[in-house]
Amino acid sequence: MTMLRRCVLSIAAVLAILTLAAGSLRAEQIKIATEGTYKPFSYFTASGELTGFDVESTLAICKAAGLDCKMVIMELDAMIPALNDRKIDAMAVGMTITDKHKKQVGMTDSIRSAGKQFVACTPEKFSDTSPDALKGHIIGTQAGTSNADFFAAKYSGSDIRLYKSMDEAFQDLGSGRFELALAQTGVAWSFMQTPEGKGCQFVGEKLQDPKLFGTGVGISTRLGDTQLLDAFNGGLKKILEDGTFKALNDKYFPFSLR
Repeated sequence: MTMLRRCVLSIAAVLAILTLAAGSLRAEQIKIATEGTYKPFSYFTASGELTGFDVESTLAICKAAGLDCKMVIMELDAMIPALNDRKIDAMAVGMTITDKHKKQVGMTDSIRSAGKQFVACTPEKFSDTSPDALKGHIIGTQAGTSNADFFAAKYSGSDIRLYKSMDEAFQDLGSGRFELALAQTGVAWSFMQTPEGKGCQFVGEKLQDPKLFGTGVGISTRLGDTQLLDAFNGGLKKILEDGTFKALNDKYFPFSLR
């Protein structure tokens, strides 16, 4: 057998393996965890239907990539252990693309901005939201998030309250149990449209901290699962190009998430 023929056969064998692997990925059901408590990104309607921007955009990415995906509900702190134990295959929880998170999970390209902002229900009191201005004030956000890391790094002089979900944090903010909440802009905007959030407003500037908040928000996979990561990125590219992403953005928000 000539060297050229051996090379041709080797290349053909590699291509066959890659084709079988891609086919296997598309034949499997991909389980993607979400919280269901992060309106308007992931939540249940009054009739019990799971929906939200992250839910719909993730399923649209899956469809564009030719993947059979199923959303499963799980608490945030249980997700990475479940991912590593192969009980789930991915997470769609608004995880920010940071160096810290890249050490724990694989991250897709950015789906939406990671911009954050403070919300207060007594906004007239908080023209300044700098760490010095908020010393001694009670501030809250969701535990286990880049928001919590941001508080630990920048707002050690404040009285920090951490919650299992932003829903719980907003309930306490609306009832006056603490003074300011930090959340992604879209999440905070959604809260302000509710009866509980009436009169609450953004205060201070929109916060952009690439080191702590990262370069955007993406879907998370197991470290090393490049095949699924590439499939998600391919699906994301398609929905950005064909208008699907914009249609979903406009359905949920009066402003762009990108």
